[in-house]
Amino acid sequence: MKNLFIVQCLLLLAMIAHSQKWENSIGQLNHYESSRRVIEHYDKGYLISAQYDDLGWLVKTDINGNVLWNKVLGEYSDQIITEKTLIDELGSLFLFGIMVQDIEPFWPLVIKLNACGEKQWCKLLYQNDYEYGSFIDALFLENGDLLALANMPDEEQYDMIFLICFSNDGEYKWEKSFASKVNYPHFGMRLGNRIQITNNMYIISGYVYSPYPNGDTNHFYQRPMYIGIDDEFNEQWVIEYGISDSLLGKALTSIAVNDSLFLGIGIYKHSGFYDAWAMYYNNKGEEVENFIFTNSMFDPQIEKTAFYDIQNINDSLFLAASGFCYQGNDDNITGEIIFDIAGNISKYEIRDGIKNGTRYLIKTFDGKYVIATSSVDNNLNRDVYIYKINENLEQDTIYPGNYTYDSLCDHTIESGVIDLAGCDIITSIGEIPTLEEYRENMQKISITASPNPSNTGEVLLEFENTEILPASPPLIPPRGGTVPSLIVYNMLGKKVHEERVYRYQCAARIDVSDWPAGMYVATIFSHGQVKGKCKVVVSR
Repeated sequence: MKNLFIVQCLLLLAMIAHSQKWENSIGQLNHYESSRRVIEHYDKGYLISAQYDDLGWLVKTDINGNVLWNKVLGEYSDQIITEKTLIDELGSLFLFGIMVQDIEPFWPLVIKLNACGEKQWCKLLYQNDYEYGSFIDALFLENGDLLALANMPDEEQYDMIFLICFSNDGEYKWEKSFASKVNYPHFGMRLGNRIQITNNMYIISGYVYSPYPNGDTNHFYQRPMYIGIDDEFNEQWVIEYGISDSLLGKALTSIAVNDSLFLGIGIYKHSGFYDAWAMYYNNKGEEVENFIFTNSMFDPQIEKTAFYDIQNINDSLFLAASGFCYQGNDDNITGEIIFDIAGNISKYEIRDGIKNGTRYLIKTFDGKYVIATSSVDNNLNRDVYIYKINENLEQDTIYPGNYTYDSLCDHTIESGVIDLAGCDIITSIGEIPTLEEYRENMQKISITASPNPSNTGEVLLEFENTEILPASPPLIPPRGGTVPSLIVYNMLGKKVHEERVYRYQCAARIDVSDWPAGMYVATIFSHGQVKGKCKVVVSR
């Protein structure tokens, strides 16, 4: 079965529908393919995070959207959804999403592939204290760490939205909950959908169920939610957007308009219908203005509209990937809307041939736009569909010429299956330090002794995190301490050794040949405080 599945994937190129217009359908008959996100690769090709039946799917295309290779993630016993892909300067790929095993709930999953598309590691948060979980979005921090947005509701819905940080090597570093019921006891179900960093502020866009102010606390209503977080990951504010005007709906993403103003987009819901919704708010967590794009603004036969993703054309003009429904027809048609900062529509396009699916939008190297979605034909066959347009909503044409792809890999990348068996599993979020615990640990210096016990006449002390030490000693030593020093005490508290320790110093070798056998404590002091300690045993 596995070999047959690989062969089917390798036949993918035969299914590409290609024309002079920049557009492609990617898929096979009798299989379910659905696009999630698209990013521009370093070689001006594209990487599409998608689904192939119940499995994750990573598709690499050339500059014109033609498939170069694809990787199916997981085996038939698994169910995988990949939501977001990041790429670092070495070409390594980080895929964030969901894994479902057997009949268990789904849980957050992250996978690292090298520049050749080969698995390096994968991590699964199998959280016993939560009902289910998912990684829904992610971004890079300045130091190269990865910051993932996770939804993990507990039974009482106290903590549901998390930021989880881990290193390039897969070390989980810290976690922190946001919009907690501890601080907002009236909140019900709430989920984050997207995280961005804009103007030194992290913004989570999503939705929350909450009652009307002073209303029946047993009745909850869905509202857009925006969470503002500073660059130290302190929650600054939470907006239940539209609560004072009795507006209902959800937010899908945000972009910065200027240094203090943000634009969120999503869906306004009313009487069983929905409209595209633009929501302005500022960096103080205050609503500024909102515009609901009613169906009367479009074709008279349109009765539903929605915003899914957005990009800036310039400082005051925006292009949104959108959806439309005709009267009496539930098919969600793909299209785009261009509007200005005052909510005036300058142009829109309804692409009648492209039905259903989410839409994700990126701005490309040449100032144009690629949209990844899914198409459904009259036989209900679903394929990934990508197309490229300019700021006038005209479809782009293909690029002539030959291009070099995947140059960071030393061999040709082949399509195939990536087995995700053996992922590292964290069974409790308590195994991940909180941000506060992580910060406290980062103010400590780890000391390791070897050999320990020592009967060789010397001990090597190795240090980690000495970058927290001052770059130069203070002019006046602090009261109760000296300049950064390594001091070793015997069990009677008598000092038997002392030496200066420098910033970024990684080790110190100590002669213990004259020390009596017994236990000693090696301690690093800085600014009069203990920054790290380690027991050392000398034997004879």
